[in-house]
Amino acid sequence: MKRRGFIIYVAVLVIVVILFKCVFMLTVVPTESMAGTIEPGNHVICSRYGIGEGDIERYDVLVFTPPDHPQMLYIKRVVGLPGETIVVKNGKVYADGVELDNSFTNGPQNRRGDGVYKVPEGHYFFLGDNRNNSNDSRFWKQKYVPAANLKAKARLIAFPFTRIGWL
Repeated sequence: MKRRGFIIYVAVLVIVVILFKCVFMLTVVPTESMAGTIEPGNHVICSRYGIGEGDIERYDVLVFTPPDHPQMLYIKRVVGLPGETIVVKNGKVYADGVELDNSFTNGPQNRRGDGVYKVPEGHYFFLGDNRNNSNDSRFWKQKYVPAANLKAKARLIAFPFTRIGWL
């Protein structure tokens, strides 16, 4: 009986490891760049599926490797889609001349990073929700994240339990 329990335990453990290696990603957010939506220390469950070029929509929260720091993982919000012109001006963000929703941002945005950004095909432009305290596309040498660098789509804040909720 003990052997059978051990085998079941190992089987479940193997399944969980495979799921988190191939299907899901668990990430702990270390900074305040997404504060208001995701707080430092929150554990986020992400899906490794639905991150192809046709699957990404504006405002999705993604985990990716930034071009300037390929050994790191960042979590930010997609603001600019392939081929768009993003304008950051006077605390507002525009995509091809249309003002974007900023209801999820953490307070008014300062003017740091104001500029015009032309997103190349196959790339994305990312901003943190805490725009006054976010190292994002506005400040990188290589401003745009290639689709190949996308790792997962954030789906659920899983911990702390007081913050459980869908993203």
